[in-house]
Amino acid sequence: MPTADELLKQHALKRTPVRVGVLKILEAAAAPLDAADVLKQLPDHTELVTVYRTLNTFTEKKIVHRVRGEDRSWRYALGSITGDRKSTADHQHAHFVCDECGTVECVDDIKIPTKALTAVPPAPGYQINYPEVLLHGTCPKCK
Repeated sequence: MPTADELLKQHALKRTPVRVGVLKILEAAAAPLDAADVLKQLPDHTELVTVYRTLNTFTEKKIVHRVRGEDRSWRYALGSITGDRKSTADHQHAHFVCDECGTVECVDDIKIPTKALTAVPPAPGYQINYPEVLLHGTCPKCK
């Protein structure tokens, strides 16, 4: 996994304390986090709007991927976990949403095949930016 500085440089983004902090927080996270969860781990003077802008920029640059949680707020994750490493190249995996507590988890073992995008083409005029598969149920903690 590239360092925060390397990721920012690769994507032609200016290095700021918030950008570096957000990348480090997401890298250490066990599950996707929402903006408020990220903000809680940054210095007290950090503004929520700055965190949202940072996460949106990272999403546009495909450094992170996002999934909407049960509470309808976006959760963000850095790349996808493959073995012991994280890669920002592959975000095409399923996500699990617990209907009880709202926890969102990446399910890296369930890949979305690229052929699925071509097998069922959208109606004329539509463009698919990325596929998303959401699995709903109850997590082990809520069982």
